[in-house]
Amino acid sequence: MNIVLSGVLQKHAQYQRNHSLPAGTVREAIDRLVEHFPGMGSVLLDSGGHVRKVHRLFLNGRQLSFEQVGEPVGSEDRLEILTAIAGG
Repeated sequence: MNIVLSGVLQKHAQYQRNHSLPAGTVREAIDRLVEHFPGMGSVLLDSGGHVRKVHRLFLNGRQLSFEQVGEPVGSEDRLEILTAIAGG
């Protein structure tokens, strides 16, 4: 599975945008990413272990709801994790 990070998440992944990790589901990909970069856990996940609402998940260009993290993925799939920009 190919994972592409944007925004602040890159800071917690040694400033690398692209990552390739084995995973069978979107959730597993997220868990592996956090295992590989533990500092990312508190930024990406809430206290219940769910993806924070400030992030958007796109699987092969299609936006996923947070309920779809159990969706199966293959080695050629691409998961983009985008962080919403807040400002005022």
